[in-house]
Amino acid sequence: MKLSEALVLLERSFGGQEEGAARLVEAEDERFALRPSAVWLEYRWYVSGRGMAEVFLKSERVRPDARADAEATVVRVHLLGASADLAERAERLLVGGRPAPERLMGLFDNDGVRRECVAFARTSVTVEHWDTPGPRPVLKEARFAALTARLADAGSTPEERHEAVQRLAEERSPRVVEALLGLLSRQPSLMALRVLSEWGEVRARAPLQQALAVVRPDNPSDLWNLTALDRRLEAWTFMARQATAR
Repeated sequence: MKLSEALVLLERSFGGQEEGAARLVEAEDERFALRPSAVWLEYRWYVSGRGMAEVFLKSERVRPDARADAEATVVRVHLLGASADLAERAERLLVGGRPAPERLMGLFDNDGVRRECVAFARTSVTVEHWDTPGPRPVLKEARFAALTARLADAGSTPEERHEAVQRLAEERSPRVVEALLGLLSRQPSLMALRVLSEWGEVRARAPLQQALAVVRPDNPSDLWNLTALDRRLEAWTFMARQATAR
């Protein structure tokens, strides 16, 4: 599937839907021209009610002016929050594709996310349901204390803090949110920013923007990752303003 065809598919599903943040198109921003990769990346953030559909595209890294005819290798939708309308729109992307669960094998750990994947020739189209219904697991007090202590320990390594954030995120709760915000008040953590932005915690945007402000221009990978998370939080902020205005 050419990128131009993938964009038509997206328009059929999400055309006219409100977007909570400006699209992030790597090929249209010279800051990312030197990012070492064989693909161009693109993000969009569609919003409705209390839900968000974060659309992620990969296409062959050709000259920017030749992108329309490049192959789109991945179209992926992350469904966050709760919106039946966005979920229904995302499901439309799968219509006509060949079921391709084999394309998910080895790509993701057993993270509890429900995924549906189809193939259009070499193009994978995947819908991911990031918010699962039902009760959330609660960490035992001793485990929670040990993990938060690791975050607070100035001698812990970045890898240890990364793992601690992952384990804490198994419990989605106010106390975990506060623990992760506390970490960000002391030092940057891409993993903590990912978790909080996924959960729609807009208070994470201030430390995220502080981290973004000090990224070196010769580090386009971190610049891309942090910019994408900032746009996600911008979309959550937009949704919160919309809810207040109602």
